[in-house]
Amino acid sequence: MPRLDHAVPADVLRRVYEELRTPYKYGPVMKLDGALCDSPSVFRLGDAWYMSFIRIDRQVETSGYESYLARSTDLLHWEVLFPILRRSERPVWDAKQCAAYAAYIDNDLDGDFRIRKVNGAYYFSYLGGNLDGYETDPLMMGQCRAEDLLDPATYTRFDRPILSPHDPDSRPGERKTLYKSDLFIDDRLTLGHRYVNAYNAKDADDVETIFLAVSDDGEHWRRFGDGCIIAEPGAQITGDPLILRQGELYIMLYFVLRDGVTWNTFAASYDLVHWTRWEGEPLIRGQEPFEDVFAHKVSLVFRDGVPYHFYCAVNRAGERCIALATGRKLPELT
Repeated sequence: MPRLDHAVPADVLRRVYEELRTPYKYGPVMKLDGALCDSPSVFRLGDAWYMSFIRIDRQVETSGYESYLARSTDLLHWEVLFPILRRSERPVWDAKQCAAYAAYIDNDLDGDFRIRKVNGAYYFSYLGGNLDGYETDPLMMGQCRAEDLLDPATYTRFDRPILSPHDPDSRPGERKTLYKSDLFIDDRLTLGHRYVNAYNAKDADDVETIFLAVSDDGEHWRRFGDGCIIAEPGAQITGDPLILRQGELYIMLYFVLRDGVTWNTFAASYDLVHWTRWEGEPLIRGQEPFEDVFAHKVSLVFRDGVPYHFYCAVNRAGERCIALATGRKLPELT
């Protein structure tokens, strides 16, 4: 029977918060000399965990985003394997910026967080652009596929963006730049489509909010709805969505930037369109020296029933790394 009230009850939000909260800060798990690290996407493949992440070279003034893959057996210690997407001198739309996010990860809270093959391949979405610098506007959304996730020679980028701020169907709020995208499989077909894309974008006012797009084949996308699905009141950024599922409930983790302060929080929905925001204590906020400027962005997985919350930490020393907080105190923290 369809729901007449779209709001998610307060007790459900509280339960979700208790399941997702990670009060134990482990600290940096991906920190590279001479580089800034950002935007983790953590998933399983085979017997190991993998993380795609974004790297920017601190030594090159004009450096833009590139993307790398790392591997771990315990979610704590990571080995960088190889670059997924790199800058180039080619005169193409994504030559100078290529920030990748792993796509089609099992997003069921009771699942195994494995990356799933679609059309016989593994996929990444990415924000791309052809101008040097840090997130230089405009940025568009690309997609690449890999026949073998562990063989960099099999990675192939699509020739054109899958979504652009300049598209004819671009909506108010997304006509300047498109940012992080979360591509996931919705077996429930809640929006009438198997593949869903949640992403943040901005318009001329530089305020970022979150939008939806849909696909029937996992490669060709069209926008869904007339506008954004969530915007934190008074915030400059409501961004970097990650949508998880638990039964009939969808849970969107995202970060907020307001008045120069960031934190990770969440909202919940039964239909992917109407979202009820959690207004209690953030899931992550900066409190430690390694995160005393920003603690934001999120990739969350469960291992043995324990949530592992990966996020980007920035400090006053100019360091940017990927940090971890957990829902249970690990032996390494005792």
